[in-house]
Amino acid sequence: MTLIEAYREDLRELVARLDENGVFAPGEREAWDEGIDEADEMNELMMTGESLHEAMADREGVDEVVGEHAENQTQAFV
Repeated sequence: MTLIEAYREDLRELVARLDENGVFAPGEREAWDEGIDEADEMNELMMTGESLHEAMADREGVDEVVGEHAENQTQAFV
């Protein structure tokens, strides 16, 4: 698995978790999924990830979801 594939998968998982926790407005998840899929280069994918974090930062429940997601990724790495 390449770095871009791993990062793409990680972002998809984060978007799915945010959606499961009701963070997105209707149709918003699909837009983020599309942005992730359309990113052809690592820098585009990183900008999509940064935009996601920036757009979600002040929404209720995001801190918990991101914290759990990061914890799971850290445990998988270790």
